[in-house]
Amino acid sequence: MSRQFRGMLAAYKPRGMISKDLSRWIERQVGKQKLGHVGTLDPMAEGVLCLLFGSATRLQDQLLELPKTYLFDMKLGMETDTLDLDGKVLSEVDATHMTREAIAALLPGFRGRIKQVPPVFSAVKYQGRPLYDYARKNQDSDVPVDSLAREVTVEHLEIKAFEPGLVTLEARCSKGTYIRSLVRDIARAAGTTACLSRLVRTEASGIRADACASLEQIETAIKAGPGNFEAMLLPPEKLALGLPVWQSVEHDCCARLRRGQQVSVSSSQWLENLRTPHPSTTGAMTLMLIDPQGVAFGLGEAKMTEGGRFLITMKRGLS
Repeated sequence: MSRQFRGMLAAYKPRGMISKDLSRWIERQVGKQKLGHVGTLDPMAEGVLCLLFGSATRLQDQLLELPKTYLFDMKLGMETDTLDLDGKVLSEVDATHMTREAIAALLPGFRGRIKQVPPVFSAVKYQGRPLYDYARKNQDSDVPVDSLAREVTVEHLEIKAFEPGLVTLEARCSKGTYIRSLVRDIARAAGTTACLSRLVRTEASGIRADACASLEQIETAIKAGPGNFEAMLLPPEKLALGLPVWQSVEHDCCARLRRGQQVSVSSSQWLENLRTPHPSTTGAMTLMLIDPQGVAFGLGEAKMTEGGRFLITMKRGLS
């Protein structure tokens, strides 16, 4: 199969492989592609992993900005160097005295905008090197990890199940959030230790886990022919990017935008062709550009002029 594809494949990554493994597996099945994935998942994690093909890779930045939802288990009383079960155990204490109510009382302090120190086993860079490189060479004591703290947003955080020593939580959070760090910090606030023992990404890029294709389903589609695999891909215009959509009804308008020319439209024409969500009319705004056939051909920018007209420019092609 040598066809070049365009769109997004919503795949369910199983435990035991890294995100790049899934990309390589796909390419072994369908041939070399312009291919990228949205966000990474550690080997112990499973769940939603969206892969972008062809010109859809240009939407990676927009998709990365969307929040993600995780279901995860927090094993109380165990501390590891990687903050998960894949690491070396540093200490174990009895934490079976911790109650659901005690943990729940701490969660409001971890909702909203919070500062988070990344794990030492992470891809965050210090002086040009990823932290995991320092950690693997036992040089992590040379890194002022606390100075690398960054702000993330946790929109939602609640307990889904509880048993002595083990808490299952659900979190919806912004890009850059480390669930392992969240587990560490909740445990510290509770006066104990903990590590991540299970992680499932249940939603990402606007796609829920139950809408994702398994490796077996992907393989079956590929064996059935290129058209069957292509039918699994979501085209750019079907992605839930949260961007306003502007659909031109004039082929000439689309042609000019594709050539890099600016297009000026009246406010009535702007509103008539604008699809929800409606953006603010102040300042520049990023939007998806759709042609008369309903196919996304670019990401654009629109500005309202002093005369009340809208000036549209294509910034990145998608066709």
